[in-house]
Amino acid sequence: MPNHSNTISILHHVGKLYLEEEKKLVSSKEWIDFFKSHDHFRKAAFKGALPFDPRFNSVHWGFAVSGLCREISVSYCWMNAYARYYKNQVKQGTQPAHVDFHVSYFADNCITRIDSCRDKLALMVWAFYCPFNPEKRSETLDYNSVKERLNYPLRFGLTIKNHEIFLNHLEALKGKDFDRIERYRNYKVHRMEPRIEIYGVAPHHGWDYMFPLYDENEIRKWEKELESRYPEKQFRENIKKGCYVKGVLYDQRKIIDSRWEFDEVCGHIESSMKKLFKASAGCFIVLTRRSPLIKQPRSQQRSGGFATP
Repeated sequence: MPNHSNTISILHHVGKLYLEEEKKLVSSKEWIDFFKSHDHFRKAAFKGALPFDPRFNSVHWGFAVSGLCREISVSYCWMNAYARYYKNQVKQGTQPAHVDFHVSYFADNCITRIDSCRDKLALMVWAFYCPFNPEKRSETLDYNSVKERLNYPLRFGLTIKNHEIFLNHLEALKGKDFDRIERYRNYKVHRMEPRIEIYGVAPHHGWDYMFPLYDENEIRKWEKELESRYPEKQFRENIKKGCYVKGVLYDQRKIIDSRWEFDEVCGHIESSMKKLFKASAGCFIVLTRRSPLIKQPRSQQRSGGFATP
């Protein structure tokens, strides 16, 4: 039977650490600027009747961006709180490898939402210039596709004006932090589950994986690595014979990027998160200064499908 009193005690301690992490985050300049710009954006969106203007679709995407930013911030604080609690309870070197379910869970939440939020921010901008149907997968682009169209509109037969400020904000959402975020999510969704190790990764951590070698370039690379380790030719040939299974050559090694150091992951998450806050705030400000969010004559307004507050 689970020890409920112990569980309550853990939640109490982690909860206190969460509040400390939350206090640090909401006092940061990036969060304060994001919160202020979103509040202004929200008020501008609901100040009157919903305009019959397809550009207002960008507002819906903006609210999705805001929601994801909040989800990222909550997961970030819980991730750090559980990591601090783990380090307080379990000392380095007392376990073969240090992996905690809660830390991994909230890190996964942060990373998948950061990648998704970047796409949604790009779609918010795209919806302002080009109406599309989000129910059709062929019409829903991602961050890189939107950025390409904004950079080279004539290549796609488009006439877009005054989009440079939006593009500048989107261009800020790239670099090594986002590259690592993308790589982690790619492994998380499509490949092997990444392991986040709180005290860092050691060579003996993790299991070896059997890689079938079909491609000639892969085989040549494997043979060169074998030669660098074992200069004697006949010895290498004997090793190679033992690496065949049913006529297929196999390499046995650990999967690249299957293990991640917590401090590295946390750094990428924090940097990407704050850049998203800043870019989102900037895009919100631009939208509030443009039609249809700027004040319109009542004769140009048309009631929409939901009541305004």
